Amino acid sequence: MEAARYPHGGSAKIRPMISAVKRRLHVALSPWIYRYPEPQLQADRLYLYLDTLYKTRHLSGTIVEIGCYQGGTAVYACRFLRRINCERHYICIDTFAGFPKSQFAEEVKLGTSASLADAFSVNSEAFVKKLLIQWGCPSIDLLKADVVTMDESILPDKIAVALIDVDIAEPTEAALRKIMPRMAQGGVILVDDCDLLPYKGARMATKKVAPHVQFKFGMGVVEMPANT
Repeated sequence: MEAARYPHGGSAKIRPMISAVKRRLHVALSPWIYRYPEPQLQADRLYLYLDTLYKTRHLSGTIVEIGCYQGGTAVYACRFLRRINCERHYICIDTFAGFPKSQFAEEVKLGTSASLADAFSVNSEAFVKKLLIQWGCPSIDLLKADVVTMDESILPDKIAVALIDVDIAEPTEAALRKIMPRMAQGGVILVDDCDLLPYKGARMATKKVAPHVQFKFGMGVVEMPANT
């Protein structure tokens, strides 16, 4: 019987070996490959995120990023906050292993291509910690967790700005439901990948949980009422 095949080719036995080699190469060559941080947000979305951080600089509370991949966006944000003299606690939450299989299977039912299943899988918490030190932002806290299953009590009591960049429906919905009750008055949540390209679920989940959401540059913007 022919060996089981994956979307990008390779047998079930060879594929994990290739992934392991990629991880070792990424770690060994990181000083050269990752000499500079590379934000995962597109330029206009990165602008929106930094502008949100600036406009909410007067608020107290933690900055929370859910879905950080290798930390490039977090480093840009951390450096920006430093430049405007608004350094604050910054937490990144990620599986550091890509999409959980069951969650992505549900995403495929919404129309997202199955070929994206392994996106962001070549990663680890230890590797990202190394990059943060290399890029001069060791103060960023990393938390390895699946936002769908994690105990929400581990989140900060007060959040000023949250960036949700988990791409697919189930963790987007879970993140919003767990984050929203902890947002500061006047705080803002940004949800990436709400343009339906290439992922279909983030926009659907955001509209479900936060029907008052606005969409800017392909991001969902959920603003908490300010203190009156």
